[in-house]
Amino acid sequence: MAERVTSITDLPLDILVLVFPYLDAKSFLSLCSTCKSFQQPSIRLDPAYWSYTTRTTFRVPNQPVVQHNGVRWQKMYRRLLTQSRVFTWGQNGHNRLGHASRPETTLFPHMPHIRANLMRPGRPTSYNSKEAHPIEMDNTRNLGVIADMQCGGWSTTLLTSKGSLHTAGVLDGQRITYGTGPLQALRFPEGYPTNATQAQYEEPAVAIRQFSSGRAHILALSDSGRLWSWFDTREPALQVKFATLQINELSLRGTSSTESTFGQIKQVVAGWSRSSALVNGIGIVIWDPVERDHGDGGTDTMLVMEHAEVPKTGYQRLKGARESDEQRELSEEVGAVMNYIMLEHFVVFTTDLGKVFCGRFGEKNAIDRVVELRQLRHEKGAPVDVQGSFRSFAVFKDGEVIISDQNYLESCIQHLHENPEQKDIPGLKKIPALQHNDVISVAFGDYHYLALHANGKITSYGMENTACGALGLGSNDDSVVGKARGISYDRFNANGRLLPHAYTSGRQVWFDARKNEWLAQTVHDDAHDQESHERKQMWNDDTDVQGEVSEWFEQEARAWDQDGGEDGLGAHFVLRVSAAGWHSGALVLVNEELAQKEPIYNREARRFPRLRLSDGREMPGEKDFDEWREGRPVFQLDAQF
Repeated sequence: MAERVTSITDLPLDILVLVFPYLDAKSFLSLCSTCKSFQQPSIRLDPAYWSYTTRTTFRVPNQPVVQHNGVRWQKMYRRLLTQSRVFTWGQNGHNRLGHASRPETTLFPHMPHIRANLMRPGRPTSYNSKEAHPIEMDNTRNLGVIADMQCGGWSTTLLTSKGSLHTAGVLDGQRITYGTGPLQALRFPEGYPTNATQAQYEEPAVAIRQFSSGRAHILALSDSGRLWSWFDTREPALQVKFATLQINELSLRGTSSTESTFGQIKQVVAGWSRSSALVNGIGIVIWDPVERDHGDGGTDTMLVMEHAEVPKTGYQRLKGARESDEQRELSEEVGAVMNYIMLEHFVVFTTDLGKVFCGRFGEKNAIDRVVELRQLRHEKGAPVDVQGSFRSFAVFKDGEVIISDQNYLESCIQHLHENPEQKDIPGLKKIPALQHNDVISVAFGDYHYLALHANGKITSYGMENTACGALGLGSNDDSVVGKARGISYDRFNANGRLLPHAYTSGRQVWFDARKNEWLAQTVHDDAHDQESHERKQMWNDDTDVQGEVSEWFEQEARAWDQDGGEDGLGAHFVLRVSAAGWHSGALVLVNEELAQKEPIYNREARRFPRLRLSDGREMPGEKDFDEWREGRPVFQLDAQF
């Protein structure tokens, strides 16, 4: 009897998805076009496939909040091929923003120290000391596809899809006081290709898969699982090995046996003053950053003599593996580590049980015990995520974004015995604009933080020292732009703090410079100065009025972005946001054609707005009252932001 031939379309979906990862994007789309069955969204837009293909092709980091959004991953894949751009803003000492020469301007001309460049006497000034709004980094388009970007204390580092790292600024600004030139590629020791881009063949040992920028050093993990560290952009990397810990590189044969993953590094995180790695079967490992001694220029490997391991972080869920009683207890009490961050004095990690833990560093980086943060636990055991740096962090749970800092962690540990549930301990903040608003990630600087939303927009919060521009809401050309966006500047030190009104719906970072021009023109309103003078004075003197006017401008500006283009992503779609110290950056997909189109919004000159305020007051003037495009929000001003 002849054997029956079964069509591939008769195979169940859970079998098909095992085949998909072996196909490149072109082959996958060709397969989907062969019949109607493969055109159904569950196959054609399979999130597991497009997430895997995008991350492996371009080395893009995973985004857990949207990892099941197949449409988003497919659109990212298409546009990453040609449209990835990098923008930076904020304090620019050491040329950490990677910008070329531009005319120097200042928002506060009576304070010359604010615009002074941090360079050695006699060295020519070749870049602005700050940028108050996003500016594209120079010399990045010739690098190919930019897969990731991160800000360090005095630097900005990019990862290309080929696996090479490129840094603007310096890694340790306390030791190196002079500015630097443009982007420079991070190098490897003699005997290796200079970097992955210049290698004449694929070299997994130097092609970087994942990296992390700390305050003053960079950690990187190569395709082969090798661990590298940089402490100076002028020096080649050091390979990191341990005297009492065996790190195993990945098998080039690609074996899938469970034993093969033991000792392999899953993730690296460079902290404020520590290095760390999540090692399969061992847990989170912490050590002091490595660097060469003077006269050791030929050294290519550093042996770490002492390291610490975070308690209860080594558990893995391995299919078919027999577990000891201790492992079974650990699996129920803590679970497997999903993600972790390194703060100044604490490590914070999440597990697959929906729990969040922290541990405080002691002598030689040792952590005596880890403590669950009970108020951050997901009661149903669903996954939660954590992101943060320096002293602040955010926990993502069921659409909520909870902001906190090290003081809260310290309080939880201090009151552990009398208050094990940590009830009513102050320090957990829920910013209204971040709740159930599709926030993907939050990046923290010293005093400011930025949220990336699933619609590709960034909102900005906190403060910026000496009007450095870290919030990205101002303009180097005109100080009224930042004020109109809701920043209150101190008249003595020029520190800018975002008003509480801005935390209700957020303040978006604009990548279209025409918005700043329109805003400045409307605020000045020279043609109707006499009619608008009194309400502009009211806006200038009363922060409540300033806050509400800034919200009106925010709603008007959102009307610019109605044209999403063919793929719905718009002219500027942010993939990644980063912050450190006093500066910020973003990896953005830019549709050049759409970005150059005249916006739908009528940006002709108009009068300074006249509003009916939430407290019942009416702004003076003769013109008609301006209406709220999206309705006046109920401002939540009583919370501590």
